[in-house]
Amino acid sequence: MDDYEEISSDALSIRGFQEYRPNDYHLEHIEKENLFYIVSPKDIVVAKPRDLDDHVAWLMDQGKFEEALVVAEANSRLLKRHDILDIGKAYLTYLLEEDRYEDAARQCGKVLGKNKELWENEVFKFAKIQQLKAIAPYVPRGDMRLNKAIYEMILNDYLQSDVEGFHQLIKEWPHDLYDLMTIVNAVQEKLSRDPSQHLLLRTLGALYTYDKRYDKALAIYLKLGHKDVFQLIHKHNLFDSIQDKIVLLMEFDTEQATRMLLDNLDKVPIDKVVHQLGRIPKLQYVYLDALFQKDSHIGQDFHALQVQLYAEFNRPKLKPFLRNSNYYPLQRALEVCEERDYIPEMVFLLGRMGNTKQALQLITERLGDVDQAIDFAKEHDDEELWDDLITYSMDKPQFITGLLRNIGTHVDPILLIRRIRERMEIPGLRDSLVKILQDYNLQISLREGCKKILVSDCFSLMEKLNKIHKRGIRVDDEQTCPACEGHLTVDDARRASDIVVFYCRHTFHADCLPAHNMDTCNICHSQRKRPGH
Repeated sequence: MDDYEEISSDALSIRGFQEYRPNDYHLEHIEKENLFYIVSPKDIVVAKPRDLDDHVAWLMDQGKFEEALVVAEANSRLLKRHDILDIGKAYLTYLLEEDRYEDAARQCGKVLGKNKELWENEVFKFAKIQQLKAIAPYVPRGDMRLNKAIYEMILNDYLQSDVEGFHQLIKEWPHDLYDLMTIVNAVQEKLSRDPSQHLLLRTLGALYTYDKRYDKALAIYLKLGHKDVFQLIHKHNLFDSIQDKIVLLMEFDTEQATRMLLDNLDKVPIDKVVHQLGRIPKLQYVYLDALFQKDSHIGQDFHALQVQLYAEFNRPKLKPFLRNSNYYPLQRALEVCEERDYIPEMVFLLGRMGNTKQALQLITERLGDVDQAIDFAKEHDDEELWDDLITYSMDKPQFITGLLRNIGTHVDPILLIRRIRERMEIPGLRDSLVKILQDYNLQISLREGCKKILVSDCFSLMEKLNKIHKRGIRVDDEQTCPACEGHLTVDDARRASDIVVFYCRHTFHADCLPAHNMDTCNICHSQRKRPGH
């Protein structure tokens, strides 16, 4: 046959085979022992059928360890010279020798199972060839755990060569796998040589959190401006630890820090916050303003300070604050406004202090606002104040026009008109006079309307009273006369007497009442005469 395929071939080493002929060889078989003998003049070769162990050994010799493992796992009871663990260990050794570190690490879980000692030995092998990073993702971290020194060795390897990987392992690994203080000390030593590594500093903050040293973690997070600062404070109730870090918190996130401080006034006192923020008035203003919005009374001790802060940082809020607070010294507030020449605020404060004339003078002379002057006079409703306003307006046509249009319901317009100089030109005079007449007619109409309503109500109530008085009042058979204590009604007409019923509902025999006092109830009259009535 010229067409063939050689599957396998083997050559037997027979001594002197060059001199032998085919007849010199014989094949013998012992059935019971399942052995074959190849006999030559000088040698006997024993042959026997290949078994599963031979197959596994051959696969391993060929570097086919995965196939060997599959065969061994499927036929573990038939193997006599090999077991799955030995095959797996040999496979791991082979992979390491071939520099296939990732593949070797990936196979460790399957090969080593939950054998702690084998795992530790294998990790040391990886450490010896400086390949701990390859096995780090696969080391046991569940029910079965290795010695803490193993995990610390891996972490230290990352710390020295891959800070980002170190940070990731600290986040992912349970913190009870290793000794926290050992790792913390290693990180601190690393930072002492290179303090600029922010990621490493963040990792140290996480380690402090795991170790429940929250104050140290908080200090690091604040230094880094970490977004989890406020979550850390709330979660672990670190309000005692932030008593001296209020400025840092406010500078880091003013809005969130202010909200947190206001929500925990019982834990972080107001006076402590205000004192610490004293060197940064802008932050002081933000905090006290938010406090005032939450409760206008709770921060009353600092309202004097707030006047100055509003004047400096947010003038539009100053006047509303002055109106809504009663806890600031008026004189000091006035001085603050005078320093900055805040006229509207000064007008309000002078009015509140009772110095209405000076306030009106500021409105007319500094602001020149007739409408505001009129509103101010209306608000205080003082005859002298109106007179001062009219006097000041006599040489100012625009002021006179404003007064004519607005004072009709507060001051007799005749007083103003009589004081106007002859031939003085007043813009809109005719319209102003028409408005005065309209306001007067409106007042007369309102008075007449009110009068009609009052008269109508009086008649209605009088009619209702008369109806009530005319109603009958029931007298029972059991009722007795308070004077004689006899029954008011009797069956015998000869003994019957007239009955008098008062509006107080006391009922008497007519014969029992004094002839000169038939209109007054004796009981009620005597009660009114007693002391205290």
